[in-house]
Amino acid sequence: MTAKRIVLSTVLGGLVLAFLAVLALAILREAPGTNSYALLAEGWLNGRFDTDSCFDGDCALYKGQTYIIFPPMPGLIALPFVAIFGSDFRFFMVLSTLAFAGTGWLWWQIFRRETATRDQAILLVLLALFATPLAFVVLRGDAVWFFAQSWGFLFSTAALYCALIRRNALLAGLFIGMAFLSRQMTILYLPLLYVLLLDANTAWYRIDMAAVRRALTLAAFPVLAILIYFAYNYARFGSPLETGYSYIFPIEWDTVESGGFFLRLRVRELGIFSTDYFLFNAIYMFIAGPHVDFAGRYLTEMAGFDINGASLFLVTPLLLLAFLGKWDRAFWFGVITCGVVMGLTLLYHSNGFSQYSAQRYALDWLPILLIFLGRALKPEWTSPFAVLLTYSMGVTLSMIAIGGILAG
Repeated sequence: MTAKRIVLSTVLGGLVLAFLAVLALAILREAPGTNSYALLAEGWLNGRFDTDSCFDGDCALYKGQTYIIFPPMPGLIALPFVAIFGSDFRFFMVLSTLAFAGTGWLWWQIFRRETATRDQAILLVLLALFATPLAFVVLRGDAVWFFAQSWGFLFSTAALYCALIRRNALLAGLFIGMAFLSRQMTILYLPLLYVLLLDANTAWYRIDMAAVRRALTLAAFPVLAILIYFAYNYARFGSPLETGYSYIFPIEWDTVESGGFFLRLRVRELGIFSTDYFLFNAIYMFIAGPHVDFAGRYLTEMAGFDINGASLFLVTPLLLLAFLGKWDRAFWFGVITCGVVMGLTLLYHSNGFSQYSAQRYALDWLPILLIFLGRALKPEWTSPFAVLLTYSMGVTLSMIAIGGILAG
Protein backbone atom coordinates (compact mmCIF):
# COMPACT_ATOMS: atom_id res chain seq x y z
CA MET A 1 0.00 0.00 0.00
CA THR A 2 1.47 3.33 -1.08
CA ALA A 3 1.76 6.39 1.14
CA LYS A 4 -0.75 8.22 -1.03
CA ARG A 5 -3.31 5.45 -0.62
CA ILE A 6 -2.74 5.34 3.15
CA VAL A 7 -3.20 9.10 3.52
CA LEU A 8 -6.33 9.25 1.36
CA SER A 9 -7.85 6.22 3.08
CA THR A 10 -7.12 7.71 6.50
CA VAL A 11 -8.64 11.09 5.61
CA LEU A 12 -11.74 9.57 4.04
CA GLY A 13 -12.15 7.20 6.98
CA GLY A 14 -11.85 10.11 9.38
CA LEU A 15 -14.53 12.07 7.50
CA VAL A 16 -16.88 9.08 7.58
CA LEU A 17 -16.38 8.72 11.33
CA ALA A 18 -17.03 12.45 11.76
CA PHE A 19 -20.29 12.18 9.81
CA LEU A 20 -21.37 9.18 11.88
CA ALA A 21 -20.51 10.99 15.11
CA VAL A 22 -22.63 13.97 14.08
CA LEU A 23 -25.46 11.61 13.18
CA ALA A 24 -25.23 9.80 16.53
CA LEU A 25 -25.29 13.11 18.38
CA ALA A 26 -28.32 14.26 16.39
CA ILE A 27 -30.17 11.03 17.18
CA LEU A 28 -29.51 11.46 20.88
CA ARG A 29 -30.75 15.07 20.76
CA GLU A 30 -33.95 14.40 18.80
CA ALA A 31 -36.99 15.81 20.59
CA PRO A 32 -40.66 14.79 20.25
CA GLY A 33 -43.17 17.02 18.53
CA THR A 34 -41.08 17.89 15.47
CA ASN A 35 -42.19 15.50 12.70
CA SER A 36 -45.74 15.93 11.39
CA TYR A 37 -45.81 12.36 10.10
CA ALA A 38 -46.40 11.41 13.75
CA LEU A 39 -49.60 13.47 13.69
CA LEU A 40 -50.62 12.02 10.33
CA ALA A 41 -50.18 8.45 11.59
CA GLU A 42 -52.03 9.27 14.82
CA GLY A 43 -54.92 10.64 12.79
CA TRP A 44 -55.12 7.43 10.75
CA LEU A 45 -55.13 5.37 13.92
CA ASN A 46 -58.11 7.43 15.08
CA GLY A 47 -59.92 7.02 11.75
CA ARG A 48 -59.23 10.60 10.61
CA PHE A 49 -57.41 12.29 7.74
CA ASP A 50 -57.14 15.63 9.56
CA THR A 51 -55.10 16.40 12.66
CA ASP A 52 -55.53 18.52 15.77
CA SER A 53 -52.27 20.41 15.29
CA CYS A 54 -49.25 20.86 13.02
CA PHE A 55 -45.56 20.56 13.88
CA ASP A 56 -44.40 22.58 10.85
CA GLY A 57 -45.55 25.51 8.72
CA ASP A 58 -46.52 23.55 5.59
CA CYS A 59 -49.81 22.11 6.79
CA ALA A 60 -53.09 22.95 5.05
CA LEU A 61 -56.19 24.55 6.53
CA TYR A 62 -59.30 23.29 4.73
CA LYS A 63 -62.85 23.90 5.96
CA GLY A 64 -61.51 24.69 9.40
CA GLN A 65 -59.50 21.48 9.71
CA THR A 66 -55.75 20.96 9.66
CA TYR A 67 -54.18 18.49 7.21
CA ILE A 68 -50.67 17.13 6.73
CA ILE A 69 -50.25 17.64 2.98
CA PHE A 70 -47.29 15.39 2.30
CA PRO A 71 -47.54 12.03 0.46
CA PRO A 72 -48.56 9.16 2.72
CA MET A 73 -45.83 6.51 2.38
CA PRO A 74 -43.52 7.85 5.14
CA GLY A 75 -46.58 8.02 7.39
CA LEU A 76 -47.12 4.30 6.81
CA ILE A 77 -43.50 3.68 7.81
CA ALA A 78 -44.03 5.63 11.02
CA LEU A 79 -47.47 4.11 11.72
CA PRO A 80 -46.47 1.07 13.85
CA PHE A 81 -44.13 3.17 15.97
CA VAL A 82 -46.72 5.88 16.53
CA ALA A 83 -49.21 3.14 17.44
CA ILE A 84 -46.84 2.03 20.21
CA PHE A 85 -45.38 5.35 21.39
CA GLY A 86 -48.04 7.86 20.32
CA SER A 87 -47.47 11.17 18.54
CA ASP A 88 -44.56 11.87 20.92
CA PHE A 89 -42.49 9.24 19.09
CA ARG A 90 -39.04 10.79 18.80
CA PHE A 91 -36.91 8.30 16.89
CA PHE A 92 -37.62 9.38 13.34
CA MET A 93 -33.90 9.90 12.86
CA VAL A 94 -33.30 6.26 13.73
CA LEU A 95 -35.73 5.34 10.94
CA SER A 96 -34.07 7.72 8.48
CA THR A 97 -30.70 6.19 9.45
CA LEU A 98 -32.07 2.74 8.58
CA ALA A 99 -33.06 4.11 5.18
CA PHE A 100 -29.56 5.57 4.88
CA ALA A 101 -27.97 2.19 5.62
CA GLY A 102 -30.25 0.44 3.14
CA THR A 103 -29.39 3.03 0.51
CA GLY A 104 -25.69 2.43 1.07
CA TRP A 105 -26.10 -1.33 0.63
CA LEU A 106 -28.06 -0.89 -2.60
CA TRP A 107 -25.47 1.46 -4.09
CA TRP A 108 -22.71 -0.94 -3.14
CA GLN A 109 -24.50 -3.68 -5.11
CA ILE A 110 -25.05 -1.34 -8.07
CA PHE A 111 -21.54 0.09 -8.19
CA ARG A 112 -19.91 -3.33 -7.86
CA ARG A 113 -21.47 -4.08 -11.24
CA GLU A 114 -21.23 -0.66 -12.90
CA THR A 115 -17.56 0.10 -12.09
CA ALA A 116 -14.29 -1.52 -13.04
CA THR A 117 -12.71 -1.89 -9.61
CA ARG A 118 -13.66 -2.41 -5.98
CA ASP A 119 -11.91 0.84 -4.99
CA GLN A 120 -14.10 2.81 -7.39
CA ALA A 121 -17.22 1.17 -6.00
CA ILE A 122 -16.21 2.14 -2.45
CA LEU A 123 -15.50 5.74 -3.46
CA LEU A 124 -18.82 6.05 -5.27
CA VAL A 125 -20.74 4.71 -2.29
CA LEU A 126 -19.00 7.31 -0.10
CA LEU A 127 -19.95 9.99 -2.60
CA ALA A 128 -23.61 8.93 -2.68
CA LEU A 129 -23.85 8.85 1.12
CA PHE A 130 -21.59 11.66 2.33
CA ALA A 131 -20.98 14.11 -0.54
CA THR A 132 -24.58 14.76 -1.58
CA PRO A 133 -27.62 16.31 0.16
CA LEU A 134 -28.51 12.80 1.39
CA ALA A 135 -26.30 13.15 4.48
CA PHE A 136 -28.07 16.38 5.41
CA VAL A 137 -31.63 15.07 5.04
CA VAL A 138 -30.79 12.02 7.14
CA LEU A 139 -29.37 14.31 9.84
CA ARG A 140 -32.63 16.26 9.74
CA GLY A 141 -34.88 13.22 9.70
CA ASP A 142 -36.74 14.56 12.71
CA ALA A 143 -38.62 16.91 10.35
CA VAL A 144 -41.29 15.84 7.88
CA TRP A 145 -39.65 17.07 4.65
CA PHE A 146 -36.29 15.44 5.24
CA PHE A 147 -37.75 12.19 6.54
CA ALA A 148 -39.74 11.82 3.31
CA GLN A 149 -36.68 12.52 1.17
CA SER A 150 -34.49 9.96 2.94
CA TRP A 151 -37.05 7.24 2.21
CA GLY A 152 -37.85 8.52 -1.28
CA PHE A 153 -34.16 8.30 -2.16
CA LEU A 154 -34.03 4.73 -0.84
CA PHE A 155 -37.06 3.66 -2.88
CA SER A 156 -35.79 5.34 -6.06
CA THR A 157 -32.44 3.61 -5.62
CA ALA A 158 -34.20 0.28 -5.02
CA ALA A 159 -36.16 0.71 -8.26
CA LEU A 160 -32.93 1.26 -10.20
CA TYR A 161 -31.35 -1.72 -8.43
CA CYS A 162 -34.26 -3.97 -9.39
CA ALA A 163 -34.06 -2.83 -13.01
CA LEU A 164 -30.27 -3.10 -13.33
CA ILE A 165 -29.31 -5.96 -11.03
CA ARG A 166 -32.43 -8.03 -10.38
CA ARG A 167 -33.90 -7.44 -13.88
CA ASN A 168 -37.35 -7.59 -12.32
CA ALA A 169 -39.95 -5.23 -13.78
CA LEU A 170 -42.55 -5.92 -11.10
CA LEU A 171 -40.20 -5.07 -8.23
CA ALA A 172 -38.86 -2.01 -10.05
CA GLY A 173 -42.44 -0.81 -10.43
CA LEU A 174 -43.23 -1.58 -6.80
CA PHE A 175 -40.36 0.55 -5.50
CA ILE A 176 -40.97 3.44 -7.86
CA GLY A 177 -44.60 3.38 -6.73
CA MET A 178 -43.40 3.60 -3.13
CA ALA A 179 -41.03 6.41 -4.15
CA PHE A 180 -43.94 8.26 -5.77
CA LEU A 181 -45.92 8.00 -2.53
CA SER A 182 -42.95 9.69 -0.83
CA ARG A 183 -41.78 12.14 -3.51
CA GLN A 184 -44.29 12.59 -6.33
CA MET A 185 -41.99 13.43 -9.25
CA THR A 186 -40.13 10.12 -9.04
CA ILE A 187 -43.00 8.64 -11.07
CA LEU A 188 -41.17 10.14 -14.06
CA TYR A 189 -38.52 7.39 -13.69
CA LEU A 190 -40.81 4.92 -15.47
CA PRO A 191 -39.55 5.40 -19.08
CA LEU A 192 -35.93 5.09 -17.93
CA LEU A 193 -36.71 1.97 -15.92
CA TYR A 194 -38.35 0.45 -18.99
CA VAL A 195 -35.22 1.13 -21.06
CA LEU A 196 -32.90 -0.24 -18.36
CA LEU A 197 -34.88 -3.49 -18.34
CA LEU A 198 -34.34 -4.04 -22.07
CA ASP A 199 -31.69 -6.30 -23.53
CA ALA A 200 -28.97 -4.43 -25.39
CA ASN A 201 -30.20 -5.62 -28.79
CA THR A 202 -33.88 -4.79 -28.18
CA ALA A 203 -35.10 -1.47 -29.60
CA TRP A 204 -36.87 0.68 -27.01
CA TYR A 205 -39.60 1.63 -29.50
CA ARG A 206 -40.35 -1.98 -30.50
CA ILE A 207 -43.96 -2.98 -29.80
CA ASP A 208 -44.77 -6.68 -29.48
CA MET A 209 -46.32 -8.93 -26.85
CA ALA A 210 -43.10 -9.04 -24.87
CA ALA A 211 -42.94 -5.23 -24.82
CA VAL A 212 -46.61 -4.95 -23.80
CA ARG A 213 -46.12 -7.53 -21.04
CA ARG A 214 -42.99 -5.76 -19.80
CA ALA A 215 -44.69 -2.35 -19.77
CA LEU A 216 -47.79 -3.64 -17.98
CA THR A 217 -45.70 -5.46 -15.39
CA LEU A 218 -43.57 -2.38 -14.74
CA ALA A 219 -46.60 -0.06 -14.55
CA ALA A 220 -48.82 -2.26 -12.35
CA PHE A 221 -47.72 -0.96 -8.95
CA PRO A 222 -47.17 2.65 -10.08
CA VAL A 223 -50.73 2.78 -11.45
CA LEU A 224 -51.98 1.35 -8.16
CA ALA A 225 -49.93 3.96 -6.26
CA ILE A 226 -51.42 6.76 -8.37
CA LEU A 227 -54.95 5.47 -7.75
CA ILE A 228 -54.25 5.26 -4.01
CA TYR A 229 -52.95 8.83 -4.03
CA PHE A 230 -55.97 10.06 -6.01
CA ALA A 231 -58.34 8.34 -3.58
CA TYR A 232 -56.39 9.78 -0.64
CA ASN A 233 -56.64 13.28 -2.08
CA TYR A 234 -60.35 12.88 -2.80
CA ALA A 235 -61.04 11.69 0.73
CA ARG A 236 -59.31 14.76 2.16
CA PHE A 237 -60.10 17.57 -0.25
CA GLY A 238 -62.89 16.34 -2.51
CA SER A 239 -60.73 16.15 -5.65
CA PRO A 240 -58.26 13.46 -6.78
CA LEU A 241 -55.84 16.09 -8.09
CA GLU A 242 -55.92 18.33 -5.01
CA THR A 243 -52.92 17.49 -2.83
CA GLY A 244 -53.60 20.21 -0.27
CA TYR A 245 -50.91 22.60 -1.47
CA SER A 246 -53.64 25.07 -2.48
CA TYR A 247 -54.47 25.49 1.19
CA ILE A 248 -51.03 25.85 2.79
CA PHE A 249 -49.86 28.98 4.59
CA PRO A 250 -53.34 30.25 5.56
CA ILE A 251 -53.53 33.82 6.75
CA GLU A 252 -55.13 32.57 9.97
CA TRP A 253 -51.75 31.09 10.95
CA ASP A 254 -49.65 34.22 10.34
CA THR A 255 -49.30 34.72 14.07
CA VAL A 256 -47.14 31.58 14.12
CA GLU A 257 -43.49 32.59 13.82
CA SER A 258 -41.74 31.13 10.82
CA GLY A 259 -38.25 31.51 9.43
CA GLY A 260 -39.41 31.48 5.82
CA PHE A 261 -42.17 34.06 5.62
CA PHE A 262 -41.16 34.96 2.07
CA LEU A 263 -42.37 31.50 1.03
CA ARG A 264 -45.85 32.37 2.29
CA LEU A 265 -45.85 35.56 0.24
CA ARG A 266 -44.69 33.66 -2.83
CA VAL A 267 -47.45 31.06 -2.57
CA ARG A 268 -50.21 33.60 -1.92
CA GLU A 269 -49.19 36.15 -4.54
CA LEU A 270 -47.35 34.16 -7.21
CA GLY A 271 -48.54 30.57 -6.75
CA ILE A 272 -46.96 27.20 -6.04
CA PHE A 273 -45.25 27.17 -9.46
CA SER A 274 -44.16 30.30 -11.31
CA THR A 275 -41.52 31.38 -13.81
CA ASP A 276 -40.71 34.17 -11.33
CA TYR A 277 -38.87 31.60 -9.20
CA PHE A 278 -36.60 30.39 -11.99
CA LEU A 279 -33.70 32.83 -11.57
CA PHE A 280 -33.51 32.35 -7.79
CA ASN A 281 -33.67 28.56 -8.03
CA ALA A 282 -31.27 28.33 -10.99
CA ILE A 283 -28.62 30.46 -9.26
CA TYR A 284 -28.75 28.28 -6.18
CA MET A 285 -28.73 25.08 -8.24
CA PHE A 286 -25.81 26.00 -10.52
CA ILE A 287 -23.89 29.04 -9.25
CA ALA A 288 -24.21 29.83 -5.54
CA GLY A 289 -21.57 28.50 -3.20
CA PRO A 290 -21.77 28.04 0.59
CA HIS A 291 -22.18 31.45 2.18
CA VAL A 292 -21.75 32.66 5.75
CA ASP A 293 -22.75 36.19 6.73
CA PHE A 294 -20.27 38.01 8.94
CA ALA A 295 -21.14 40.86 11.29
CA GLY A 296 -19.59 43.02 14.00
CA ARG A 297 -17.37 46.06 13.82
CA TYR A 298 -14.69 44.20 11.89
CA LEU A 299 -16.92 41.65 10.13
CA THR A 300 -15.23 38.87 12.05
CA GLU A 301 -18.28 37.37 13.77
CA MET A 302 -20.34 34.68 12.08
CA ALA A 303 -23.91 35.99 12.05
CA GLY A 304 -25.81 33.58 9.84
CA PHE A 305 -25.65 30.86 7.21
CA ASP A 306 -27.45 30.98 3.88
CA ILE A 307 -30.17 28.40 4.50
CA ASN A 308 -31.06 28.22 0.81
CA GLY A 309 -28.05 25.97 0.35
CA ALA A 310 -25.35 25.84 -2.30
CA SER A 311 -24.94 24.49 -5.82
CA LEU A 312 -24.72 20.71 -5.90
CA PHE A 313 -22.23 20.90 -8.77
CA LEU A 314 -19.94 23.26 -6.86
CA VAL A 315 -20.02 21.14 -3.73
CA THR A 316 -19.69 17.86 -5.64
CA PRO A 317 -18.17 18.62 -9.07
CA LEU A 318 -17.38 14.93 -9.52
CA LEU A 319 -21.00 14.45 -10.61
CA LEU A 320 -20.17 16.17 -13.88
CA LEU A 321 -17.96 13.21 -14.83
CA ALA A 322 -21.19 11.36 -15.60
CA PHE A 323 -21.26 13.26 -18.89
CA LEU A 324 -17.94 11.72 -19.95
CA GLY A 325 -19.40 8.23 -20.22
CA LYS A 326 -21.12 6.57 -23.14
CA TRP A 327 -24.02 8.58 -24.52
CA ASP A 328 -26.24 5.60 -25.26
CA ARG A 329 -30.04 5.40 -25.16
CA ALA A 330 -30.12 4.78 -21.42
CA PHE A 331 -27.98 7.87 -20.87
CA TRP A 332 -30.31 10.05 -22.93
CA PHE A 333 -33.42 8.72 -21.22
CA GLY A 334 -31.71 9.36 -17.88
CA VAL A 335 -30.56 12.90 -18.74
CA ILE A 336 -34.01 13.82 -20.05
CA THR A 337 -35.63 12.45 -16.88
CA CYS A 338 -33.20 14.44 -14.71
CA GLY A 339 -33.85 17.53 -16.81
CA VAL A 340 -37.62 17.28 -16.54
CA VAL A 341 -37.60 16.72 -12.77
CA MET A 342 -35.03 19.48 -12.23
CA GLY A 343 -36.88 21.82 -14.57
CA LEU A 344 -40.08 21.48 -12.59
CA THR A 345 -38.30 22.18 -9.30
CA LEU A 346 -36.68 25.29 -10.80
CA LEU A 347 -40.21 26.69 -11.15
CA TYR A 348 -41.26 25.70 -7.64
CA HIS A 349 -41.85 28.27 -4.89
CA SER A 350 -39.12 26.75 -2.70
CA ASN A 351 -35.67 25.49 -3.65
CA GLY A 352 -35.58 23.31 -0.53
CA PHE A 353 -35.06 26.00 2.10
CA SER A 354 -33.72 25.29 5.58
CA GLN A 355 -30.75 23.43 4.09
CA TYR A 356 -27.11 23.86 5.06
CA SER A 357 -25.87 21.58 2.33
CA ALA A 358 -26.39 21.39 -1.44
CA GLN A 359 -29.85 21.58 -3.02
CA ARG A 360 -31.85 18.77 -1.42
CA TYR A 361 -34.51 18.63 -4.16
CA ALA A 362 -31.72 17.25 -6.35
CA LEU A 363 -32.22 13.97 -4.49
CA ASP A 364 -35.31 13.38 -6.65
CA TRP A 365 -33.16 12.90 -9.78
CA LEU A 366 -29.68 12.30 -8.35
CA PRO A 367 -29.92 8.46 -8.27
CA ILE A 368 -30.13 8.52 -12.06
CA LEU A 369 -27.01 10.65 -12.44
CA LEU A 370 -25.13 8.38 -10.02
CA ILE A 371 -25.77 5.40 -12.30
CA PHE A 372 -24.09 7.14 -15.23
CA LEU A 373 -21.29 8.47 -13.05
CA GLY A 374 -20.46 4.87 -12.14
CA ARG A 375 -20.49 3.87 -15.79
CA ALA A 376 -18.29 6.80 -16.84
CA LEU A 377 -15.56 6.39 -14.21
CA LYS A 378 -12.28 5.02 -15.60
CA PRO A 379 -9.69 3.10 -13.52
CA GLU A 380 -7.02 5.76 -14.10
CA TRP A 381 -9.28 8.38 -12.53
CA THR A 382 -9.37 6.66 -9.14
CA SER A 383 -6.72 8.75 -7.38
CA PRO A 384 -7.92 12.19 -8.50
CA PHE A 385 -11.47 11.05 -7.83
CA ALA A 386 -10.50 10.20 -4.23
CA VAL A 387 -8.87 13.62 -3.78
CA LEU A 388 -11.93 15.50 -5.08
CA LEU A 389 -14.21 13.27 -3.02
CA THR A 390 -12.27 14.28 0.08
CA TYR A 391 -12.92 17.90 -0.83
CA SER A 392 -16.66 17.32 -1.37
CA MET A 393 -17.11 15.38 1.85
CA GLY A 394 -15.16 18.01 3.75
CA VAL A 395 -17.24 20.86 2.35
CA THR A 396 -20.50 19.00 3.02
CA LEU A 397 -19.49 18.24 6.61
CA SER A 398 -18.33 21.82 7.15
CA MET A 399 -21.63 23.27 5.89
CA ILE A 400 -23.60 20.96 8.14
CA ALA A 401 -21.42 21.77 11.15
CA ILE A 402 -21.37 25.55 10.62
CA GLY A 403 -25.08 25.63 9.82
CA GLY A 404 -25.85 23.64 12.95
CA ILE A 405 -23.69 25.88 15.14
CA LEU A 406 -25.31 29.06 13.83
CA ALA A 407 -28.80 27.58 14.08
CA GLY A 408 -28.17 26.61 17.68
